[in-house]
Amino acid sequence: MQLAQRLEKVRAKLSERKLPALIVFSRTNIRYLTGFTGSAGVLIIGQDGWAWLITDGRYKLQSKEQTRGTSVKVAITRLTDKVIANRLKKMKVKHVGFEGRYCTVAFLDKLREQLKGTKIRLESVDGIVEELRAVKEESELAQIRSAAQLADKAFEYALKVIRPEMTEKELAWEIEAFLRTHGADAIAFPPIVISGERTALPHGQPSDRKLRKGDLITIDIGAISNGYCSDLTRTIVLGKPNGEQQKLYSVVWEAQRRGIEALTSNQKGKKVDSIVREVFDKHGLKKLFMHGTGHGVGLEIHEAPSLGQRSKDVLRPNMVVTVEPGVYVPNLGGVRIEDMFLVTDGKPEVLTNAPNPKKILSV
Repeated sequence: MQLAQRLEKVRAKLSERKLPALIVFSRTNIRYLTGFTGSAGVLIIGQDGWAWLITDGRYKLQSKEQTRGTSVKVAITRLTDKVIANRLKKMKVKHVGFEGRYCTVAFLDKLREQLKGTKIRLESVDGIVEELRAVKEESELAQIRSAAQLADKAFEYALKVIRPEMTEKELAWEIEAFLRTHGADAIAFPPIVISGERTALPHGQPSDRKLRKGDLITIDIGAISNGYCSDLTRTIVLGKPNGEQQKLYSVVWEAQRRGIEALTSNQKGKKVDSIVREVFDKHGLKKLFMHGTGHGVGLEIHEAPSLGQRSKDVLRPNMVVTVEPGVYVPNLGGVRIEDMFLVTDGKPEVLTNAPNPKKILSV
């Protein structure tokens, strides 16, 4: 889908909500709608066909190059509340939505001050652009597949270089360096490498702890390809696993299988999560699963839809989601297994293909 069509879809949503205009603050949403990747900018979209990208002089050439071929007009000026207010006045809009999630209270107060004496009313809105981003286009899927393949290769590389006495930080750096030198534009997040009892930390940061024989090791990797992210997690054992480690792993593996089977068009995200939790409940481990089952992946590493207990999302074809159950036992360790999937009308397509055996992988 061309950028112009994305803008038209936003305008259709504005029409549904009876909003003449929308102020987009999210840098990711601005990129999605205009192609502009600068670090400073505000996009104002009018329901009746106009759109203005406001940015500063640092991005004069970049903004015009990246928005070429779209109907977006670029204003190079100081990015202030006064500038935005003046643009709204010139466009003669009376009711304007804005992305409240991405606007500070301080900036909003200043903007409202600038609009005093006018009939312009501001309304905080959520999800207008994010709902569109949740369903991926073929061009987006190509980049996500590329990012997923990079994560797969990085994990396989980690298996080759991992060794006892290596620190968590050293292995994390090996993974990051591999990604940056093998095609990734960037890392989606700093690699997570945790070992031993520290694997009980769902998102622990790599430390100076040295890897030891018998350790559980959790490796969480994400790459970026042309702006699009991937997310992959594996838990392995350095050496031979013991019975408790294999038991935990087997339960998580079973929970992931059940979650994958539930991924289909029109399925509720909340239902997928509950199916995964049923497995942990059956094994008396439900309280040790401390996060949601999964999330959308795209231009951001965590985006719509959500597969969690409070999710209101319904899966649709061409959504990309993770399924990442985990259990975390204090003073013992934890296991998490995560893959990315493309939702279809039938069976989901797995996008990450790193080794994921039924028995825990030992290296």
